[in-house]
Amino acid sequence: MISLMALLRLSRPHFLMGGALMYAVGVAQGRAIGIATYLLGQAMVSAAQVTAHYVNEYADVEADRFVENRTMFSGGSGVLVEGGLGSSVAMRAAWVSTAVALFTAVAIAHTSPLAAILGLVALAVSWFYSIPPVRLLGTGFGEAATSAVVVGVVPLIGIAMTGGGPTTYLWWLIAALLPVHLAMMLIFELPDLETDRRANKRVLAVRVGKDATMVAISALIVLAFSIVAIGIFTGRLPHGLWWSAGSVAVGGILMVAAASRAKHQLSTLVAVATLAGAAGPGLVGSL
Repeated sequence: MISLMALLRLSRPHFLMGGALMYAVGVAQGRAIGIATYLLGQAMVSAAQVTAHYVNEYADVEADRFVENRTMFSGGSGVLVEGGLGSSVAMRAAWVSTAVALFTAVAIAHTSPLAAILGLVALAVSWFYSIPPVRLLGTGFGEAATSAVVVGVVPLIGIAMTGGGPTTYLWWLIAALLPVHLAMMLIFELPDLETDRRANKRVLAVRVGKDATMVAISALIVLAFSIVAIGIFTGRLPHGLWWSAGSVAVGGILMVAAASRAKHQLSTLVAVATLAGAAGPGLVGSL
């Protein structure tokens, strides 16, 4: 009998909060919609997102056996390598969540074809990120693709669910959050840098090395802060988003400091908090 607790760990539900936040940001930019419509779109987003978790766990089970510095946000759930569940369970779970994503996309297509199409794009990336022959995580573009989906496609699904189109505010917010999310992705790769290298898992941090990764993280944080500041000074973003800029600046400094000292539990947690701190005021500004 499948352990429900093991399946919950495999699903890594804490990651779904990011998708929920970005979906809410998009919806808040449009007209008011009913709770049923809202939840239908959220179900599609979450189903596509959890599919990525299951597929990644299945595809990387051998590489995950080498993980030495597993954190809440990196190194996989550990369920498969600990023997809590078999690899086949992860794949079956992926097919179930894929079916949910497809079903909700079909239901959404009747009222918002664009939202349905974007949902299918997110679902495709969920599979192609880990599974050959594409396996985006080994190309050097997987991190950017993931960031584009979570911070770009998901809020666009949200606004499409309302029947509206992306606003200038939303485009600026997406542009600011993309580098923050990408920096977070790179922070997530640092704890497993050496073990991924031994397992020949060619994520971006492995390809460029630790020093270049740290430089890239710092540059991305500066870029995100600059985009928010320029948006505020030009009147494209409200002054309330100085809270976002502050979160990016403080969080960026803390995550880089923690990562440089190999404090991986702290650096990954701060990276997540930085993204939430940057996106949260963006949601408030949308209301």
